[in-house]
Amino acid sequence: MRMDPAELAKMIRLDSNENPNPPGPAVIKAVTEALARGHRYPLNFIDLREKLAKLHGVARENVAVGAGSGEFLKAAIPAFVDPKRALVAPLPTFETCTSAARARGLPVREIPVDASLRLDVAAMEEAALGAGLVYFSNPNNPTGTIVPTREVEGMLDRLASRSLDTVVLLDEAYAHFVESQDYSSLAARAAKDPRLLVLRTFSKAFGLAGLRVGYAIGHKDTIARIKLAMSTDFLSVTSVAAAIAALEDQGLLEGQVRSNHLTRASTTKFFNDLGFAVAPSEGNFILADVQRKPDGFQAACKAQGVLVGRPFPGLPTHSRITMGTAAEMERATAVFKAVLSKPA
Repeated sequence: MRMDPAELAKMIRLDSNENPNPPGPAVIKAVTEALARGHRYPLNFIDLREKLAKLHGVARENVAVGAGSGEFLKAAIPAFVDPKRALVAPLPTFETCTSAARARGLPVREIPVDASLRLDVAAMEEAALGAGLVYFSNPNNPTGTIVPTREVEGMLDRLASRSLDTVVLLDEAYAHFVESQDYSSLAARAAKDPRLLVLRTFSKAFGLAGLRVGYAIGHKDTIARIKLAMSTDFLSVTSVAAAIAALEDQGLLEGQVRSNHLTRASTTKFFNDLGFAVAPSEGNFILADVQRKPDGFQAACKAQGVLVGRPFPGLPTHSRITMGTAAEMERATAVFKAVLSKPA
């Protein structure tokens, strides 16, 4: 059930992996100025594609923009999956691809994460044989764990000879938040490899979730295939202006990423000190084993003004908690402590 907007405004929102900070002054200025061009169809998306291509060291033909990465996730199903070529996805993970495939009656092979809550690369590779699409979220949502880049590339290399028609959709939505030295983007490889498509979004680190901007990087032929399944590659003039301004404000981005690292570390320590395990997260959220049903924990926190993530399949006692501002987390952890001090 959706909450009343007035009620929602009073809550501490740690449920949707949004950036808790509003857009910076440069973004607000760019959006305001773009409103004067609202009577024209958007052409500035070409400028955005140019900037993204330069950022990742690829050609403009290797970049497509869309209304958040969600548009690409949905379009990838009709583009690459059919009744004879299944979707392979981890369990749990962000569920847009699996939901879209099931809505079309298409086959889905779900591979549970391993004991350390990491994606099971070996099992996913075997399931991918003959599949149309592999959805690979790295870092994975909701676990926050990563697979080292060398392992992902090893899987890609082997699939290139074992399953020629399989495309891997690598979701790098949380890449900005990763601290591990074993991780790097595969966007440059995707531009040359027709079996790999990398997704990025402005909804997380850039803090533009409400403006809906995402993009894909891939070989020109792969980009063409997914664009055929999209409604449009146009964005509003305001959304594109916001994305361009956000790209140019690297100082703000870096500061917010550093703040997330500090908050993530302190919140992890908070749960560990209380005796509750936390998966090693590289996102802007953590997954805590609250040792009780997550929907019950969710309801108890909501009753005290804090929203946390929904339950996820395969995680019977875990809760996903987005990182808020330092002030929000101070209030939220007091609520968590009160809720967790009571018997499950």
